[in-house]
Amino acid sequence: MATDNEKQYVPIFVGSTFIDLKEYREAVRGSLHRLEAIVRGMEYFGSKPGSPIEECIAAVKSCKVYIGVFGMRYGTIPDGQELSMTHLEYEEAQNNKMPSLIYIIDENQPIPPKHVETGDGAINLQKLKENLQKRHLVSFFTTTDDLAAKILHDLPPVLKKLGTKVEGTIETDDVDKSNEVLRRFDVLPKRWRGKEVVIEFVNAADFTSVYDETASALNIDIGGSVGDYLKINSKDLRYVYGEGDLAEQLIDLEKNKTVKARAVTLFGIAVTSDWTDDGPIKKSESVTGLLIKEVISVDPV
Repeated sequence: MATDNEKQYVPIFVGSTFIDLKEYREAVRGSLHRLEAIVRGMEYFGSKPGSPIEECIAAVKSCKVYIGVFGMRYGTIPDGQELSMTHLEYEEAQNNKMPSLIYIIDENQPIPPKHVETGDGAINLQKLKENLQKRHLVSFFTTTDDLAAKILHDLPPVLKKLGTKVEGTIETDDVDKSNEVLRRFDVLPKRWRGKEVVIEFVNAADFTSVYDETASALNIDIGGSVGDYLKINSKDLRYVYGEGDLAEQLIDLEKNKTVKARAVTLFGIAVTSDWTDDGPIKKSESVTGLLIKEVISVDPV
């Protein structure tokens, strides 16, 4: 773990409407504190000499990464402006070419009517969401825990690209530390999800498409992820997953090659149905695994 002298605190701006997403903002803040980032957003402004817009724009400019969380409200449009404060924050981040992570609430869940904007606000919000999905790889979230887990999953690679030492990073030769993380993950998977490990396995060339229920539970790309059940670090059998370009890389690996990779721990709850004479009976079960984020080396066995 990094010492106080080694820690590199990265300022991150969290943009969203406030009243409807307060609990979600707290969840994001918790994830960012775990990664030892500095969190900035409207609740941190306090009493400032400038106007709210000026202070907001200044706060965005002072950050290195933008995280946008969008619910069912477009938000208040300040006097003299055509865009809401949340929309202005987002545009300022894009104008400054800041790395941006975008999260949109899954509308297929109960949302209190008081948190759903109507009229012109709803129209503006829909246009904004459509634009976000054109410009970014968007993630959809449900619960506060779901959003927090996605942040822990998505942010470390962004921070590393900025040259930041991320809390929890493990050196490639520190197998013992990775095994200790995995041991704790086995006992407390929810608490130890989103942790980086270095893994080594012999490729069995059996990476196949991940079931939709499993991909959804683990917040990985449905239809764009592969997985296999492999012996990790010469110890236990575990599910190993890859998504996107890494999924392509995994299915192209030669058989019986020793692969060393960086991965993060995954945990989720999958909902499945058992069909009986009385109809479907839904059941829930926890699923875990390791998502490969980088292939370090590929060598003969």
